[in-house]
Amino acid sequence: MVSRRLALIGVEGNHDQAFLAKILRKSLGFTAFKDGEDDLDDLWRKFIPVYPPKSGKFHVRLNFPSILHTDKVSVAIYVGGGSSLTQSLSVILSNLDCSQLSSFGIVADSDKKLPEQVAVTYSTAFKEFFPEFFSTPGEVAGESFRSGIYVLPDNTSEGVLETLLCKCGEVAYPDYMKRASSYINSFSAEEIKKLKWKPYDREKATIATVASVLKPGKTNTVSISDNKWICQQTTDSVPELFALTDFLKKLLL
Repeated sequence: MVSRRLALIGVEGNHDQAFLAKILRKSLGFTAFKDGEDDLDDLWRKFIPVYPPKSGKFHVRLNFPSILHTDKVSVAIYVGGGSSLTQSLSVILSNLDCSQLSSFGIVADSDKKLPEQVAVTYSTAFKEFFPEFFSTPGEVAGESFRSGIYVLPDNTSEGVLETLLCKCGEVAYPDYMKRASSYINSFSAEEIKKLKWKPYDREKATIATVASVLKPGKTNTVSISDNKWICQQTTDSVPELFALTDFLKKLLL
């Protein structure tokens, strides 16, 4: 097996994982790892789940990262399950030889918090494993070991992945986005209250509506992977997407 530099990126959800994987494939020349344990980099074997799980919860999804590679770099994108990312990833890191990693990064939502606050929270949580983990949102530091955190949507604003996806959709699918927004906006404040929408659920519902048109019966994750939310046009036209792509380039290549 070819010896590659190894990089690990933690994300909060499956949509984030699919989004980053698409950027790596579409813009940075990565190839998705195909099944076959013999071809798996040794460090990533630690992620292979054990079944049945010790928890006894037989129906819980077995969590294995998305792994992509070039000739020189292998990256694992690990989903930690929303607010459980710190706890889940810390358990994984406790069983890894972290000195084998050439890069470590986090991509997380700002939600309603200040991006700097999100970055410091994650940086503090992972200092045990990476004392030099860099905590300035959107920047990468280090040479032999690189680290950084990107706070969606743009390292300065409140928001989530879907905030950025909506901007991509306005470029890639302007007509569908307009129709979807018109539909979502037709819901009254009283209806939204009954539905118990949380912050940014409007953006999430808009993306889900367009995804259902593009891939009827498929999930948002499949649409992100297969459709043109990330393409040359959106990378060139959406500054936030260009900035995230540049962050990943600096972290990994």
